[in-house]
Amino acid sequence: MPYFPFFANIENMPCLVVGGGQVALRKIEKLLDFSPIIKVVASKACGEIRELAGRGMITLFERDFKDSDIDGSTFVITATGDRGVNRHISQLCRQRHIPCNAVDDPESCTFFFPAIVTEGDVCIGISTGGKSPTLASHLRKTIQSQTEGRLGDICNVMGKVRDYALENISTEKARKKAMAEVLKKCLESNVLPTEEQLIEMIKERK
Repeated sequence: MPYFPFFANIENMPCLVVGGGQVALRKIEKLLDFSPIIKVVASKACGEIRELAGRGMITLFERDFKDSDIDGSTFVITATGDRGVNRHISQLCRQRHIPCNAVDDPESCTFFFPAIVTEGDVCIGISTGGKSPTLASHLRKTIQSQTEGRLGDICNVMGKVRDYALENISTEKARKKAMAEVLKKCLESNVLPTEEQLIEMIKERK
């Protein structure tokens, strides 16, 4: 059964990453875009993780994991490379009802870390239930190649036009039709239309 894709605001939320290698680094780098408070515990951290700590972007403790490290965490990612340690951490999290992602061990996960496409306020998460990260990565790259980095800008202008539609178009059916036409215009145009141009298009088609 697939997992339901909740989208949560994790800004300033405390999270724990256990592990200091390249896998942990990739998770940390993806999380940084969403501004949680990241604590990393690792017996040995790679140079890139140490650099992030030196820049004040994360808090790093270079030592063995202690059970108390999960205290106060909103969610936990364990990427130690030691399945026994990862499963121990996962069990602790289950007991405390803390969501846990154990890298490369789907059975120990209570949430999956998706392949992510982010462009402005648009965020697309892709999960295969832990069965095929390769497929998830392929789908992410396919989406990125097709959107050409325009999704964030399209989302911004669509949001502004939607505000106009909510105030000036009386029925939901008519609003949906108008916004579908606006989206079609945005996707088909080589140069993204302005808010004013799109609103004028709506007015002309009333």
